[in-house]
Amino acid sequence: MLSLLGVIATTVLSICFVLVSIALVHEFGHYITAKLSGIWVLEFAIGFGNRLMKTKIGETLYSLRPFPLGGFVRLAGMDNVEEESDKKDGEEAPDDDPDLPKVPADHPKSYLSRPAWAKILVLAAGSIMNMVWAVVLFIMIYVIAGGPITNISVVEAIKDKVAYNAGIRSGDIIVAIGGKKLTDWSEGISIINNSPGKELVLDVIRNHPINKHGAEGGILREDVSVNNGTYQVYDQETLSFKVIPEGVMGSAKIGISLSPNNYDFQKLPIGKAVSKGISDGINVIYQTVGGLVKMFTRETQADVAGPVKIMKMIKDQSSKGLVDLLYLTAILSVNIGLINLLPLPVLDGGRIVFILIELLFQFVNKIFKTKLTVNSKVEESIHFVGMICLLLLVVFVTYKDILSFF
Repeated sequence: MLSLLGVIATTVLSICFVLVSIALVHEFGHYITAKLSGIWVLEFAIGFGNRLMKTKIGETLYSLRPFPLGGFVRLAGMDNVEEESDKKDGEEAPDDDPDLPKVPADHPKSYLSRPAWAKILVLAAGSIMNMVWAVVLFIMIYVIAGGPITNISVVEAIKDKVAYNAGIRSGDIIVAIGGKKLTDWSEGISIINNSPGKELVLDVIRNHPINKHGAEGGILREDVSVNNGTYQVYDQETLSFKVIPEGVMGSAKIGISLSPNNYDFQKLPIGKAVSKGISDGINVIYQTVGGLVKMFTRETQADVAGPVKIMKMIKDQSSKGLVDLLYLTAILSVNIGLINLLPLPVLDGGRIVFILIELLFQFVNKIFKTKLTVNSKVEESIHFVGMICLLLLVVFVTYKDILSFF
């Protein structure tokens, strides 16, 4: 019974950590850029529902709410301009909040009074912070738990190219360059790329498999089983080859296709952890963008996870350990950040589209002396329809997630 309660508690805390951290860093991006842009931040809320606790610091109300699965930021003039203009003198709008002032559109610290670049920055900052959070999580993983140490595995040595002519062959492992032992294969790639016309000495390990019969002795840890009666051992030799990379500075090549060869796993120093965290973050962003493009161009089938499936993923990863949970959080943070930038109504990307349309109208008005403008009520109606469609999509995906468990 106690173990079951422990599993439940771990799962609930893990779900709260993943979803709250992703939502809060997103909202913090909106918050800090709004502050820096001179926009009045009315409220920064953690959670949803009625306020449990609140405190006002400066001009901003900070509140804690009972459902800790996210948060939100209220900016002056962004939500309540229409209500202000529609209500009669002495009458309060139905959703008036006594803790928050109503701010007209022309207030100097209103969101609507800011230039287009500031609005776009505030809207995009949430997603940008999701990317930053992913990088921070990768760095935490490498500092706390460690990361792989790699050298270069030669997948193929292209015939008649520099490496092949020097004697390097497919299957070789480059462990040192110029006497410097590699701990990160990207360092080796960088040395080669930045050494055009310069002679480099590559230290290479080459394995020669030897088939042995099972009757000849026991199988060791590094041996490879071939069948029931035969296994392989490796006769390993270390060789040195001199190569001169061809090309220009920054992109010199020796004519090999390569991949990382993991040979150890240990905690990384902070400098290397930061470098690798940034590299991994960029790689995840690149792969996610590629996946979204392929999904929208129908090169691959859409694989959308709803709330139920995401919670199951969090439960599964939390049971494996902290590192797996942090890694999943980083992946989800990038995905949510990029999805928020899609040019769809109600999403941040959709709101940015309307700002760009407004800029286009201003340009056209200046050239042709017209009076084109974006109607705020029409824009909000479009966002409202987008929100309804998004909620229906969430319900549909959740339904499919539940069905997949049976």
